Amino acid sequence: MPFRLKLRRTRRYNVLSKNCFVTRIRLLDSNVIECTLSVESTGQECLEAVAQRLELRETHYFGLWFLSKNQQGRWVELEKALKKQLDKFANEPLLFFGVMFYVPTVSRLQQEVTRYQYYLQVKKDVLDRRLPCMLEQSIRLAGLAVQADFGDYGQYESQDFLREYVLFPMVSVFFVCVGPFGNSTETTPSVSFSLPSFPCAD
Repeated sequence: MPFRLKLRRTRRYNVLSKNCFVTRIRLLDSNVIECTLSVESTGQECLEAVAQRLELRETHYFGLWFLSKNQQGRWVELEKALKKQLDKFANEPLLFFGVMFYVPTVSRLQQEVTRYQYYLQVKKDVLDRRLPCMLEQSIRLAGLAVQADFGDYGQYESQDFLREYVLFPMVSVFFVCVGPFGNSTETTPSVSFSLPSFPCAD
């Protein structure tokens, strides 16, 4: 009888053997990659595997986080076994790659790929309103983002592609209701935003 390797799927992981598991990592460009790790692999080993795929050497600025069971962002402790942290704290075994430590000036970042990852993180933080900015700043940043992602204006003929491109953060809108006597009242929209905090795992 020929030997066959059977892949078992659990509720939480793709299990290759009792000593290995596959976890997914969402990158800052929203792509998702998979990493095969041993059950004893640390968060640092997973981070290094991600960095290898990105050809990123300056890993000390970055980290991995996940959503906890109460839907709060939680940083992975890189020196501890990753699977144990996910089993104990995570809502699902999906990790997120992101900037953990910011630098005061971009000149400290040596690699172009590092600067690009910073750009993606800051862009995401602005759009998610983690980095609030004034309207004028939003317009300028949106213009710079379009140029960074698509090149100079003369390099494309139509602006139709921008319809699917998120340029500005979502903002709170106040609806003004004018009463019969000219008085106005402000009502807030029903949408609210809750930004995650990032405590480390115990």
